[in-house]
Amino acid sequence: MKHIKTTSLLLAIVLLLGLAAGCGIVQVNPEKDRAQVVAEVNGEKILKGEVLDRLDRDKAFYNLTDEDIENKNKKEEILEIKKAILDQIATEKLLLQKASEAGFEVTDELREEAKRELQDIKKDIEQQLREADEQDQEDEQQPEEKNYEQEAHEYVNEQIAAMGMTEDEYIEFLAEQKCIEKLFEKTVGDVQVSQEEIDEYYNEELSVQKENIAFAETRPVVLYEPEKVRVKHVAIEIPSEKTSQYLELMNDEKEDEAKELLNKELEAIRDEANEILDKVKAGEDFVKLVEELNPELAVVMEEGITTHKENFYLPEEYLEAAFKLDEGEVSDLVATPYGYYIIKLEEKYPEKTYTLEEKKEDIEKQLKNQKQQEKWSEIVSEWKEKSIKKFERRL
Repeated sequence: MKHIKTTSLLLAIVLLLGLAAGCGIVQVNPEKDRAQVVAEVNGEKILKGEVLDRLDRDKAFYNLTDEDIENKNKKEEILEIKKAILDQIATEKLLLQKASEAGFEVTDELREEAKRELQDIKKDIEQQLREADEQDQEDEQQPEEKNYEQEAHEYVNEQIAAMGMTEDEYIEFLAEQKCIEKLFEKTVGDVQVSQEEIDEYYNEELSVQKENIAFAETRPVVLYEPEKVRVKHVAIEIPSEKTSQYLELMNDEKEDEAKELLNKELEAIRDEANEILDKVKAGEDFVKLVEELNPELAVVMEEGITTHKENFYLPEEYLEAAFKLDEGEVSDLVATPYGYYIIKLEEKYPEKTYTLEEKKEDIEKQLKNQKQQEKWSEIVSEWKEKSIKKFERRL
């Protein structure tokens, strides 16, 4: 790790007392600097070196380089990050102390459980690698043979190394987390959720989801599914720079110029689009046409895309046309700012509102987790206030 240059606090004091003249930067002894106590957790010391090592380990997470860390112009930013890291380390030590007090120590049994968990992670990645290669090599007569187990093992260990740990250290870390999980359950496991709270959540959340269908499926508990369609399409596109120009004109409220530009570009590809539409209407394989004209969409269009009426990623004209189709029907040319689409509707899904009984268990679980996290946060904050002393000026 690079040595860190700091302004000598002692020199600053001397200057203030008038015992010396001038000012300057001094080279701090790095070993002594790293050995400074920057926090205590119930008497357990945290050294500055621990913070610096964590900063070096996690610099990519904070989008930092070594040069950034040494840059005097980023001094305040780096200091705030060091403070956050110090709080993280102190909290980790505090929770392990509390877990120990509650009788939750790292045992050989917990280490074995952590080892099995790590092995499961490697097996999952091995399977993902195998399936990805099988999909890529479908058309190859002799797929390349690989040691997926070894590849998964190396990948996981690379990720662990990036965290600044060996595999054994990571297993110990997982075992410690299991102790903290047991502490969490003992501390907030008795949290209860009332029927009144469940009813209130259902009614309020259902209203929110119906009013914001674009986000309904991203909510913790999905209570409403809007009407959807599964469609495939072929795109005959205008040049992307023309689309950008059209959108800029619209943003500048130059609607007439924008429409004139778009109509001109659509007219230039109309004959080509009509030829493709004729092929579709004549019964040519839709997916093969996509492979020929839009190869980047071929895999997606094998199944098609499922969408609701407020999909932000599809043009309004596209959605309007798609929802007017019957199952198996093909649209005429659909003009959009991106060119023409030919849409085939594969399947319709009616809207669905889930009943309270259907979702009661999920709601109760969500509310319980929410209340547990709130209670845990309050308790940990109280523990930290009583148990942690920080000396942030030494960072």
